[in-house]
Amino acid sequence: MTTTTTTTFVDSIIPAATMSLGYLLSLAEDIPADRWADKAIEGMNHPAFLYGHLAIYGNRMLEFIGRTDLVNEVPFDAEKVAAGSECQDDASLYPTKDVVLPYLKERYETVIATLPSVDPEVFAKENPVEGRFREMLPTIGAVAVFMLNNHVMMHAGQVSHWRRAIGLGPVM
Repeated sequence: MTTTTTTTFVDSIIPAATMSLGYLLSLAEDIPADRWADKAIEGMNHPAFLYGHLAIYGNRMLEFIGRTDLVNEVPFDAEKVAAGSECQDDASLYPTKDVVLPYLKERYETVIATLPSVDPEVFAKENPVEGRFREMLPTIGAVAVFMLNNHVMMHAGQVSHWRRAIGLGPVM
């Protein structure tokens, strides 16, 4: 991958990732603290689970791009929100809104700000996660696009649906 291609690649990821993060954060602004971990409907993930889940992936992305020096300790139990975990109807298991949102925002902003300094060869490297994840996203560049955009917006859609289920409606 050439520098020009990588610059265009990074320049394409950053605005979309910034927009995705902004939308995700806007969805949370008016969620009452007492509804943060309300499942609303059986089988529906609540915001405490969804935002906690997304928050742990900022560090993961920093690891993928070789910037472990920027990884920060997660201020809550990451196991409760890791991929494959089931959302529980128990607020005590999850981070509060005032814990998770600043952490999530800072982690994603750090990743986004770091992308321009990543060596172009890093994006061309093979995805280190074995199995289906590597089959679907074969390179670190593909992982970066997915994790900073698609993954965020997929879960933002869940939050948007949850908002409607509890009567908050869409974000204006």
